[in-house]
Amino acid sequence: MTPGAERISILCVDDNEQMARALRVKLRLAGGFIWKGWLPGADELVQTVQHDEPNVVLLDIDMPGKNPFEAMSELVRECPQARAIIFSGHVRRELIDRAIESGAWAYVSKNDGEDELLATIRRVVSGEFVLSSEVRATYDHT
Repeated sequence: MTPGAERISILCVDDNEQMARALRVKLRLAGGFIWKGWLPGADELVQTVQHDEPNVVLLDIDMPGKNPFEAMSELVRECPQARAIIFSGHVRRELIDRAIESGAWAYVSKNDGEDELLATIRRVVSGEFVLSSEVRATYDHT
């Protein structure tokens, strides 16, 4: 990262706290990121984004509480400056379609790994829509 370049702020929404902790460490070690926190579900997503103002929200889709697709649609309406990235182990055509319809900027499979996630975050912040390797393969073959 060049001197003076802005760092990318991240909010993680996933019911797996250990995964969130590991991701926080990975982001810190990678440099160029600010950890804005972790939510175990999407119930308080919009309020948290309004308060903490992350650039990117990493959102799992298999969590208790508020439906994450509905929460993402609300996020897009209420906080258009935040870009949502689905980061999930569930990769099926209907889920990808629903994520796109709900306003996701990217869909990344947890199987693709953290390096692909970090590259996707950077691409999304620069204005690019991204489907990760596994997601694109699933989408193209169904």
